[in-house]
Amino acid sequence: MNQFTLPELYCPFPYQINKHVDILEKHALEWVLRYNLLIDESYYQYFCKSKIFLLIAGSYPASDLEELKIANDWLTWMIFLDDYYDTPYLKNQPELIIKIHNRFFEILNGAEITTQDIPYCHALNNLRKRTLQIGSPRWFNFFVCTLSEFLDGCVQEANNRAKGILPDVETYIILRRLTGGMGPLFELIEFCNHLIVPYLLREHVILKKLKMMSNNIICWCNDIYSTPKELKIGDQHNLVLLLKDHQQMSLEDAITHVSEMHDQEVRKMMELESTLPSLGEELDGELAKYISGIHAWIASHFHWYSHSGRYEVTEKLTLGEDLKLVKA
Repeated sequence: MNQFTLPELYCPFPYQINKHVDILEKHALEWVLRYNLLIDESYYQYFCKSKIFLLIAGSYPASDLEELKIANDWLTWMIFLDDYYDTPYLKNQPELIIKIHNRFFEILNGAEITTQDIPYCHALNNLRKRTLQIGSPRWFNFFVCTLSEFLDGCVQEANNRAKGILPDVETYIILRRLTGGMGPLFELIEFCNHLIVPYLLREHVILKKLKMMSNNIICWCNDIYSTPKELKIGDQHNLVLLLKDHQQMSLEDAITHVSEMHDQEVRKMMELESTLPSLGEELDGELAKYISGIHAWIASHFHWYSHSGRYEVTEKLTLGEDLKLVKA
């Protein structure tokens, strides 16, 4: 068996942990148990190893506790939902997923919960109420728009599986920016840090591009480390695996290529940041805090893999040859 050490990805941003991390860990487990989101004992162990709370504590290091709990529960809800859609019952059923999403949107618009609703609906209802106790309705509308993009990406993935579609690399990169869920998680930067991002700033072309690039950085990093998991379940929605198949690369060469794409995107993003024009003292201050929030997300996501057991990187992979992936 050949052993391949994953390249050390470039991450120049500072890493900090929120002071409420220990309280958050306790809350995280209590919340998923309260809404019956752990399907069995094995998934309970999987959840505990994942340490989602640690990713959130590093992504919003200055957040107050209640906002931090809400951010943690939104990410947990999205991750659990994504795993739910990977199950044999739903992975090839886009029509069923659309029906589930239609109910989600009713709840997000204030519909009452019924006894017929699945646990994800009950958890979503809780999240909506808690979020609106702190966030403004205007901000929540922006958040829901990005959440709907994530949900649409889940449908597109299921449709690809049902029809046996293997997307090309460019199409996949666009889809990945939806399925990675970073849109709503970036909106939570404003929520957790009590920022006020006016429409003028929100629609600024450079800020939009910075968010797109940071989305790429996080998703490509995830695809590198999740390669063993996706190989195990037979899911080709992974940049490494698509490059391998479309460009006839070895697995090692594909991982190296995506690592180089990641590092280049980080450097390009930093160069773009240096071109930001001054928008006035007040807007400049809000923008600087928002960009710091993006940096915190990239750094936390990068460091999370050293602690999380969600993606095994030392698993034996058989692709014409045996290859063991080891994090540097």
